[in-house]
Amino acid sequence: MSARDDTTDPPDYWRSPGGGYVSSPMQAGPDAPGADPTPPVDRRGALKLLAGGVSLAGLAACEPAPEEEIVPRVTMPEYDLPGRPTYYATALELAGYGMGLLGETHSGRPTRLEGNPDHPLNGRATDAFAQAAILDLYDPGRSQAVLQRGDVSTWDDFAVDLAASPLGDGAGVRLLTGRVGSPSLLAAIERFLEYHPRARWHVHEPVGRTAAADGAKIAFGERLEAVHRLDGARVILSLDCDFLSPEEPAHLKHARDFAAARRVSGPDGDPPARLYAVESTPALAGAAAEHRLPVRADRIEALTRGLAQRLGIAVAAHGLTAGEQYWLDAVVRDLESHPGRAPVLAGVTQPPAVHALVCAINRRLGNDGRTVGYIAPVAAEGQGGLAELARDMEAGAVGTLIMLETNPVHTAPADIPFGRLLAERVERSIHWGQQRDETAVRARWHAPASHPLESWGDVRDFLGHVTLQQPLIRPLHRGRTALQFMAALEGEFDADPRLLLMDYWRERGLDGDDFDTAWRSALRQGVVDGTAEPWRTPALRSGFIAELPSPKAEPEALVLQFRADPAAFDGRFVHNPWLQELPRPLSKLVWANPALISPSLAARLKVENGDVVRLEVGGSTLEAPVWVLPGQPDEAVTLTLGYGRAGGPLDRIVGVDAYRLRTSGAEWVRPGVRIAPTGERRPLASTQHHHEPEGRGIVRRADWAEFVADPDFAHAHRKPPETSLYPEPVPGPAAGSGDGAGPQWGMVIDFDACIGCNACVAACQAENNIPVVGPEEVARGREMHWLRIDRYHAGPAENPDTVFQPVPCMHCENAPCEYVCPVEATVHGTEGLNEMVYNRCIGTRYCSQNCPYKVRRFNWFDYAGPDAGIPTPAEQKNPGVTVRARGVMEKCTYCVQRISRARIAAKREDRPIPTDAVRTACQDACPAEAIIFGDVADPQSEVSRWKADPRNYGMLEELNTRPRTTYVAGVRHPNPELDGDAGNG
Repeated sequence: MSARDDTTDPPDYWRSPGGGYVSSPMQAGPDAPGADPTPPVDRRGALKLLAGGVSLAGLAACEPAPEEEIVPRVTMPEYDLPGRPTYYATALELAGYGMGLLGETHSGRPTRLEGNPDHPLNGRATDAFAQAAILDLYDPGRSQAVLQRGDVSTWDDFAVDLAASPLGDGAGVRLLTGRVGSPSLLAAIERFLEYHPRARWHVHEPVGRTAAADGAKIAFGERLEAVHRLDGARVILSLDCDFLSPEEPAHLKHARDFAAARRVSGPDGDPPARLYAVESTPALAGAAAEHRLPVRADRIEALTRGLAQRLGIAVAAHGLTAGEQYWLDAVVRDLESHPGRAPVLAGVTQPPAVHALVCAINRRLGNDGRTVGYIAPVAAEGQGGLAELARDMEAGAVGTLIMLETNPVHTAPADIPFGRLLAERVERSIHWGQQRDETAVRARWHAPASHPLESWGDVRDFLGHVTLQQPLIRPLHRGRTALQFMAALEGEFDADPRLLLMDYWRERGLDGDDFDTAWRSALRQGVVDGTAEPWRTPALRSGFIAELPSPKAEPEALVLQFRADPAAFDGRFVHNPWLQELPRPLSKLVWANPALISPSLAARLKVENGDVVRLEVGGSTLEAPVWVLPGQPDEAVTLTLGYGRAGGPLDRIVGVDAYRLRTSGAEWVRPGVRIAPTGERRPLASTQHHHEPEGRGIVRRADWAEFVADPDFAHAHRKPPETSLYPEPVPGPAAGSGDGAGPQWGMVIDFDACIGCNACVAACQAENNIPVVGPEEVARGREMHWLRIDRYHAGPAENPDTVFQPVPCMHCENAPCEYVCPVEATVHGTEGLNEMVYNRCIGTRYCSQNCPYKVRRFNWFDYAGPDAGIPTPAEQKNPGVTVRARGVMEKCTYCVQRISRARIAAKREDRPIPTDAVRTACQDACPAEAIIFGDVADPQSEVSRWKADPRNYGMLEELNTRPRTTYVAGVRHPNPELDGDAGNG
C-alpha cells in the first residue's frame, strides 16, 4: 500500500493530446496603436476571419474554458508508472457501516477494490458488494446533472432557488437520510439542526437494525449493540441470524473468526466449534451448521422463550412441538457445558423481545465479557422514522423535504403512500443521490452525488473504527459529496470537500498539534487510531422479563417473510450487472427474486420452478414466479427486497417488487398470506441444475469421531488408475527461480472454511475482465464466470445438509484439454499452469468437451465489445489482462498477471520470488481465508503445508489428471444426541 498526495491531477478531459493541460483558446492582445482600421484583406486574412467567426459562433453555446498554463510532462509523476498499479486506502459504506478498502488504480484510473490488510475489522476480506462497487463508479446510468422537475438545470439555478426561499429557523423543514455512520456527516447534520432548530431529522433504512438496539434497551435500559468474538467459541447458536451475510455489518469479521474456530489441526487437537442454526429461510449460517432447525420466522420467539426457560429464566413459555422440545433440550445441555464459550446470536429480522431475551441468555451462560460484549450504536438513528415523516406530510406540516441518498418512493412500506405525499403535500423537495431513481424523478430538485471513490469523507465500521475516504479519481459527472451538499444548503456552494473533512478532524484534535503528520498517516493507513467503541458489560435491569409483551398467537395460514437480497440488498444494487449475474448462494439464480417455497408446499400447489403464483395478503396482491428451495419451512413464503424496478442494465423491469406487500407494522413477517397458481410461467435462469454429488467423492467430509478414528478418510474414495493416457509431467525451470527448479504454482481450498458467500467469484470477475452475458444467455448455459461455487445437498429435501465447493480451473498436470486442441492454444507452462493463448484459439471447443471439471467458458458473442448487450465500461478493465474477443475459450489463469508481476520484480532484483508473495484475487477477497495459493515446490509455503495435510485430495483424481487445485476434506462436529435425526436437525 502506498501513500497518496493530498492533491489530485486535473481530470483527463482537461489534458491536451500532448500531455499538457489545456489553456484558454482565446488570448486577447492589445490593439496596435495607429493601425489602419480597414486594412486590406488577403487570402490569409480571410481565412483568419472565417476561423474566428466559426470560433465565436461556437463560444455562444459553450462555457468558457479555464485559463491555465500548459505544462509539459517532462518527468514521470511519482507512483505513476505504466503497467504498475498504485493502491490507495479508502472506504465504502453500506447501510451506515463502513469497510476499509484499497483502491487499485492504473494511471489514475480505478480498476478494482480489495480489502485493506491494515483495517482492524475486515482486513484483506471483502464481500461481493464491495467488489462490484467499482462498476457503479463507471455506470452510464449515474446521475450526471442537476435536475429541476426532471429537466436539466445547474447548480447555480439550485443556489438561486435556495436563496429565494431560505430555510430560516427550520419550520416545516425535514431532513430524510439513511442510517448515518460518518462522523463528519453526522456533525454537519447536527450543525444543520442547530442553525435551523425547528427542523427535524428522520431516518429510513429498509434493512434496519433498530430491533437489536431496542431489545438492548429493554434488557439494559440503554440502546446498545451486541458484538461477538466467535474465534473463542466452542458452541454457537444462531436464532435466525445470518451472521455470515451482509445483513450483519460485522459479517466479514464473523466469517474469519468462525473459520478459525472451525479449523482442525489434527486428530489430537481440539474438535471444530459446533454451530446450531434456527432459520426461517435457508441462509449461509444454516448451510454451515451441524444442526439446523427450519421454522417460520414468527415461531422463533417461542423457541427463544423455551430456551430461556430451560436456562432458569422466568419467562412465559409458548407451545412447542415435541420435536422442537427435544432439539432445544439437547442444545441447552451443549450450551451449558461450555460456559463463556457458547454465544447466542439473534438476527436483525427478529423483534426486540427476542433480542432482549438473548441478552439475558448470554448473561446466564457466562458469555458476557468473553465471547459477547456490548458497544454504543455506531450509526445514528435520527429523531424519527418514515412513518412520523409521512404523518407530518399528510398534515401539510412539511414545506421543504431534503433527502440524502435514499429512495423512499420505492422502499417505503406499502401502507405509506410516500410517492403521492411527495408529489401532492410537499411544496419543495430536494433529493441528493447517485441515481435518478424513483424518488429523484418525483423531487422538485435532484442534485447528483459523487461516488464514494470520487469523494472525500469518512465512515465507521460496526466496531466504531473510523476509516477515511479519499478519491481515486476526480468526479466524472460534477457531483458533490455529502459534506459539500450540506454546506450548499447553507449557501456555501464552492466548498472544497477535502478542506471540509480536514477541518472537521482538525477540530476534533486529530493527534494534537501535529495535525498534518497525523492526517497523512491516517490517509496512508486508512484508519484513524483510537476511534473504536469500547466494549462494555452492562447490568441487566431487574424485572425486565415481566415487561416483555405477551407472545402473539400464531396463525394457521402461511406467513410471508421478507429478506435482504444477496445481490440487490434493499434495491440499491439492482442496477449493477455484476451483482445481478452473480449466482445466489443457495438458489444459484441470477437476475430474479422469485418467491421461495418448500418442496412440500410446491407439491401441494402442483407448481414447479418458474410457475407464477398470486400472493394475496391484507387486500394487496402480487404475482411472482416460484422457486422450490430445499430447507425452506413448509408454512413460509420468502421474498427478497429491491426488485421490480424499471431501467437498469437490461432496460426493463427485473423481478417483483416485494415492497408492495411489506407494511410498517410487518417489516419482516406478514401473516395470513394466500397463495394460488395462475397457470402462467416466467423463465428463471440458474447456473446449477443438479444438486447431489451422486457418490462420486467430489465433496468429502467426515464427522469428528470418524476423523479421529481414520485421519486418512479423505482417500477412501480414491481409485488409482491402472493405466494412464497421459505421460507423467516433468516440471521445468522458470525465470527468476534462483535455484533452477522454478516455482510450481498450486491452490488448496478448505471445505471447513468456505461459506459460499461469492466474494471470490466477484473478485475474479473484477480482476480478469470477465463479461456479463445477461439472463437469456445464462439460461442457455453460457455464463462466463471463471470461478463457480457448486452447491450440493444431502439428506431429505425438507432439511438437507448443504455444502459449497468453489471450482476454478484445476490446472491439471495431465491436462485432458491440452491433448485435443488442434492449434495448441491451451498449453502447459514450466511453472505448472495450464495456459490459454487467446490469439491461437479458433473456437473448436474440443478442450471444453474434454474437460471433466467443466471450468472452461466460450465467448459465443462479443460480450466485451461496444455492441454487447451489457457492456463493461472500458475504464474499469484491468490493463494487465487481455480482453477476449468473440470465439475464444476463457478460463481461470491463477491470476497469471500477478505471477508475472512478481516474477519481473524478482528478476529485476536478482532474487527468487518470496514465499507466499503471490496472492490470487479470489484468495485476497475470501473473508474466511478458505483459499490458499502459492509455490507447491517450496516446502515453507503455506500451500505446501496444506498439500501435506492427510485430508488433502483432488477432485476426480481417479482420472489421473493430477490437478494442481485440490481440496481439504471437511470435518463436522455434530451433537451425538441430534445426529441421525431427519436432515441435519
